[in-house]
Order: sequence, then structure tokens, then C-alpha cells
Amino acid sequence: MHIHLVSIFPEIFESFLGTSLIKKAQEKGVLAFSCYNPREFSTDPHQQIDDSVYGGGDGMLIKAQPIIDTVEFVIKDNQIKKSDFSILFPTPTEQLFNQKIAHGLSKKEHLIFICGRYEGIDYRAEQYFGDRYPDAFRKYSIGPFITLGGEGPSLLMIEAITRLIPGVIKEKGSWIHESYSPRDNMSNIEAPNYTRPIEVYGMKVPEVLLNGDEEEIAQWREEHSINL
Repeated sequence: MHIHLVSIFPEIFESFLGTSLIKKAQEKGVLAFSCYNPREFSTDPHQQIDDSVYGGGDGMLIKAQPIIDTVEFVIKDNQIKKSDFSILFPTPTEQLFNQKIAHGLSKKEHLIFICGRYEGIDYRAEQYFGDRYPDAFRKYSIGPFITLGGEGPSLLMIEAITRLIPGVIKEKGSWIHESYSPRDNMSNIEAPNYTRPIEVYGMKVPEVLLNGDEEEIAQWREEHSINL
């Protein structure tokens, strides 16, 4: 999978992309990332990317043109086919992102994340992508709250999506048998887990997890999981 990040602050992603399993997945060729700064696509002589809001209001709004031209460049430069990609726009007002959506997106060849800032992005960018790429353009929320920009929500979605791609996590069972797993229709919370030592500040590991009986352990975990 190739993930394309459109942001006026691409440096936000540097630490994330160079750390842990995401870094290893890139080294193995399982994942690829590219960052694009819309300032480089601005037609303004001074590469200005934002302006005041028509009708009045606080804050500045990112212009539609640099965002549209950046995404079009990504699509053309990578020769992306319409069936192979999604354009993802984090927003607090749309469908709540969940595990089922993550599973669907993990099967795409390309994901393009558009990260807004300030008061957001001129609505005409959304109109453009919705009209031109109706099957690819999706707006998702990570919850009923506001962040400084779309980079944070994008990173959360990227973590949820990429860990489902074969080769990112070594053991497939790591996500098959966890919370929101497909085997339980993505509606379960797994039972509590414990590690050494057996006792910490008077709190002990349940005896059933220490007896080695796989059937009893499976039954205990089933009883202590939560079905939503």
C-alpha cells in the first residue's frame, strides 16, 4: 500500500514514519509513504495557501486550488486507477471511523489523506472531489471533538488501517483474536491480559490462566470478553 499525505506541515509525520512497525513495514516494501505540501502547488506568487473567510468569521481558511491541484498531481504522478484508491478527509461532522471501515481501506492500493488546518478547507475542494471521484472520496470523523488539524486524525486512521495489512504485524493472530476482530463480527472487546510477575501490589493473575488448560483458559476469556 502507498499512503499519500497532503499537509502544509508534513514534518509532523517524520517521527511516526521512522518508528517501530511502520518503519519496518517500509523497509520490507509492504508500505510506502509520500508527503506533499500544498504550498508547492499554490498559484499565488507568494505561495500563500490561506485567506480570510467570505461573510466574515474568525481564523483563516485553506484555499481550494492548492488542495485540488496537489491531489490531482498525486493521482496522475502515481498513475492511480479509480478502483485502486480512496481520498480520505478527516472531519468532525461525518461518519465515525471504525474497525469495519479500516478493514475495507486496508485492501486499497493507494490512500490519499487530506489534512486541513486553521478553520478548515474551502468547501469547494470537497465539492470537487465528491463530484469527480464519488466512489473514492470519503469523509470520516474520529469523534465529536475538534483538533488543531487533520494530521492527528489521519495518523490514528493510518495506524488502524495499516496494522491489518499482511506483513505489518508479524503474527496475523495478533488482530484476529483481539478486540473488534472479524471473527466476532467486529463487536467484541477481548478479555483482560496479564504478564509476569504473578503478583503486583497484591493483585494476582487469575489462577485459571496459570494452569495450562487451554479449554478452561478459552472459556475464561470468552466469559470475560464484552460483546457490544
